[in-house]
Order: sequence, then C-alpha cells, then structure tokens
Amino acid sequence: MKLNIQAFLNSLVFMGEGMLGIFAVMVIIIGVIYALGHFTAKKEK
Repeated sequence: MKLNIQAFLNSLVFMGEGMLGIFAVMVIIIGVIYALGHFTAKKEK
C-alpha cells in the first residue's frame, strides 16, 4: 500500500472546512441559547 501525499493534503482541506463548519454551528447555538436566556430572564424590581 502506497500513501498518496497529495491526496492526503487535499483531504485535510475538506476536514478543516468541516471542523470550521461544526465550530460555527456550535457558536451560533451557544449564542441563541445565551440570547434566549437574556431576553426571557425574569426582571427583578
């Protein structure tokens, strides 16, 4: 079995894009949860 270095490097690009996409979705979900908590919190008088 021979390792194709160029194919490996090309696959790293796709894996990086996938990880970046997952990170972006996590940030969006955390932001939505924070915003919902902020806007629905009971106000003290």
